[in-house]
Amino acid sequence: MKTDVKERRKKKKGEGTELSRYYRLFKAYGLPIIALLLAYWGYKIRDITSNYKTFLDPDTFFHYEMYRQAIHEWIPKYFAYANPPTGIKAGGYLGLYTVQAAFYKITHALFGTSVMGAFKVWPPFVGAMSILAIYLLGRKLHSDWAGIWAAAFMTFSYANFTKTMSGNNRGEGPFMMFFLFAVYFLLVYLDEREWNWKKITGAVLFLLSSVLYMGVWTGSRFGVGILLFFAAFTIVVYFTFGMMGPLRRFSRDFIGVYGLSLLLGLGLTYTGFVGIRSFLIFSIEALVGLSILVAVMVYGERFGLNYSDKKHRLGTIIAIGIAGFLAFYAYFGRDLLKFMGAAYQSNPLYQTVAELARTRWSDIAAYYSIKSKDALLFILSLVGFTIILVRFALKLRRNDLSGYKEIFIVSYYLGSLYLLLSAVRFIFQASGAILLLAGVAVGEVFVYVENMRESAGTKAMYAILLILLFLPLPVVGAQYMSAQATNYSKAQGSVPPDWVNALHWLRENSNPLDSATSWWDYGYWIESSLLGHRRSATDGGHAYDRRYIVADFFSHSGNDAEQDFEAWELNYLITYQNDIFKFNAISYLGGAITYGEYKSVPMFQLIPMNYIQIVNESGKEVVYIGTSKGAYQPVMTIDLTKGKMIPGRGDIPYVLYIFSNYGLLAYKKIAFSDFTRLAFHIPYSIQPWDAQKLYANFQPVYTSGTVTVYRFRPFAVYRIDQYRNGSWVPFYSTLAGGKLSPGKQELRLWISAFGRDVKNATLLFEAYNGTKLVEKKVLGENLYINHLNETPVVVNLTVPNATSYRFIIVQKGPVGVLNGEPLVNGKPANPSYILPEGKSGDLELKAAFRQNYNNVELTLRASIVYYVAPNGKDIYKNDFYLDAHQDIITYVPVKELSVKAGNNTITARASMPSGVFEKFIQGLYKKYGEDKVVIVRKRIEPIFITEKQYVIWEGS
Repeated sequence: MKTDVKERRKKKKGEGTELSRYYRLFKAYGLPIIALLLAYWGYKIRDITSNYKTFLDPDTFFHYEMYRQAIHEWIPKYFAYANPPTGIKAGGYLGLYTVQAAFYKITHALFGTSVMGAFKVWPPFVGAMSILAIYLLGRKLHSDWAGIWAAAFMTFSYANFTKTMSGNNRGEGPFMMFFLFAVYFLLVYLDEREWNWKKITGAVLFLLSSVLYMGVWTGSRFGVGILLFFAAFTIVVYFTFGMMGPLRRFSRDFIGVYGLSLLLGLGLTYTGFVGIRSFLIFSIEALVGLSILVAVMVYGERFGLNYSDKKHRLGTIIAIGIAGFLAFYAYFGRDLLKFMGAAYQSNPLYQTVAELARTRWSDIAAYYSIKSKDALLFILSLVGFTIILVRFALKLRRNDLSGYKEIFIVSYYLGSLYLLLSAVRFIFQASGAILLLAGVAVGEVFVYVENMRESAGTKAMYAILLILLFLPLPVVGAQYMSAQATNYSKAQGSVPPDWVNALHWLRENSNPLDSATSWWDYGYWIESSLLGHRRSATDGGHAYDRRYIVADFFSHSGNDAEQDFEAWELNYLITYQNDIFKFNAISYLGGAITYGEYKSVPMFQLIPMNYIQIVNESGKEVVYIGTSKGAYQPVMTIDLTKGKMIPGRGDIPYVLYIFSNYGLLAYKKIAFSDFTRLAFHIPYSIQPWDAQKLYANFQPVYTSGTVTVYRFRPFAVYRIDQYRNGSWVPFYSTLAGGKLSPGKQELRLWISAFGRDVKNATLLFEAYNGTKLVEKKVLGENLYINHLNETPVVVNLTVPNATSYRFIIVQKGPVGVLNGEPLVNGKPANPSYILPEGKSGDLELKAAFRQNYNNVELTLRASIVYYVAPNGKDIYKNDFYLDAHQDIITYVPVKELSVKAGNNTITARASMPSGVFEKFIQGLYKKYGEDKVVIVRKRIEPIFITEKQYVIWEGS
């Protein structure tokens, strides 16, 4: 459809001077060439960071693993390295990996690009194509000038750069690229009144690009929703202003092609390519409702409805809208108000994620700027939005059939602003609309000049002057962005060298079936084939419930910190000293502090040595911390350089640790937490023997600077006493060491059972000469130790002359991990909720074991993670805090079997009883009060149980 502006330009095509002729040629051919150059420029800026040894963004490590699978499978199905011991069923935006795999195969065939090379090129390619897409869309929605300036702004926009630079391979960038193209092709289709090759081509390409944008990002529901809102808004406006012809035409064209797009997307959800099935079903239902609304609008007068004026038509819309809202509310219930809940800080876990924080003006100013923090692009977008509203009002007055273009811009911009103000994570996604409107703001100036009454040559000269006037914006912005990208690239990778060293050590010195955990931020590094290539208990996108449990362990000590890590089949724990800067979040999520403390009290503070004064007062050492406000005594000072503990007055609620070249203030509630002691190798504790127990269960095996790897042992001896002359005399402890003496003796073994009891166990003693076993003896049977109230085990033993000795506990425990996609009744199943309560099915499991085992019992383990909120569930109250729990409710026997080392395929018929969780939860409600219990996650996992040997002590 031709706008009046284009018609006037067409009439004047032959008018003017030689300058005006060149100007027209410049617009017709020069601007597209400039758009291509801008796309190339944008690509080069975004490719600067491709020299990273790894990736800039932690999530990209996971996306790289899935992309590698997609090259062979097209649509990934299962990932073994997350959520041990079961792994995860691949889900979410699997289309992203399929598209990336196709990109690799094309570039490899044409240019010989490697797997890694194609992966690093993909984000800059997406950025370049997005620049072309916004150029085409700006031309279609406003003018050539709006398109070219929007493209120029996108070329250097930091908001857009963040998710389209090499090393950040998330789904948001491809979504924007495909969505912008989809809208452009939709407008090509809608602009043609009659069916012709343009209309058909537009429809086909819209359908293709729409299913692509649906597949590459779970947040693609934003794009689906924008188009749905656009349709509803357009239909309501046309009807309200009595534009029945445009209403019929738009409804006929749009509803048909958009409905087909939704159906295609829904069909692809059954392959896994698209991951927003429930939202697509809702959208189809909404589109059906919209179609009914159109029918009422078009045919209502035949049944007595009064459409004689705007007042009656608007009344009809309001009545139908209220009825629709009530139906919608009845359909979704209370979830209506939480439709975007996952994007907000709506629970304690989300409160600790920086990406989900509310966007502040300082964020907008920083991301939408020409240089530094001027916010100029955002301000220009507001100007452009105002211009669009004026243009829309003028089109309504003229009954212009192309008014739906302005409606789309309004819909897109308002939806983007809603996202932008919701959370920081949407700054990139909002950049599409904001940069488009910024281009409109500048483009409108050029259009105004072109519509002036002066001669064509004069107007061309004005336009050239405008180009020169606005040219510094993209030039300066691109130079600034290039400098930023160059600074990023100098880092050579997002993984600190200490982590690289530790993860390479882990990969080279542990079993391929081992698992490790740290704070969840580093889970993808642990899992990555480029780094650790080991299973991780929790990471950036999986096993969210375990974040509470890791946080509980890190932020507490003693019995309060113990959790059943063997349920995850944990082998290694990794600590990182720099997590002191994240410890407010960790302490809050672990329940060590309240929400008020999380927001206002720093958990750790680094202190320069010149701020620390140790003085003698009345014969006692006293420690002061000097600041500009005075000198203060901490609760306690631990001088690690001299091995001294110095009590203090407690002017500030901190414990001071003095290292060789700095001091560390630790908030008193977490000062002796397991994290503090393990990360900084601090052998002190408040409770007697607690540090000895901690380091018995967590053995340091490798340290690289700020990162330490600990081997986890569920059961470990932390102290041994010998009975001498009528009394027990300690001769061994974890930190002090000690040796067994040959000969007959009575010993008392203090065993730390971490997170779970020792039950029905057998205690063994072994002696070795070199690697040769010279003696093996049973010291006790039916052993029981309560992990919350441990008592020593007394044994009588004759120790032979040997080079080394071991104490071993033999008891039932979990073995093996799933190492392939599990099936239930022949269909892929969720491995961490394999069979719902009250259901039966035929299981087919691919499981891997370290060694041959006989008498293995396959079970279904029902477990639950929940927290208790003693001060109520309102997470924004200052006194809110939580107490996290992980409980195993029951093991349901399935099958007895024998397995071999390596991979096994296991089939079995299984049944899960009903009411397992409900009975347990009702017990929690009775114990704590229903208003204080929050269920985080339920699990039903296939677990293999057999007798296994736990080495609880070895030495000489």
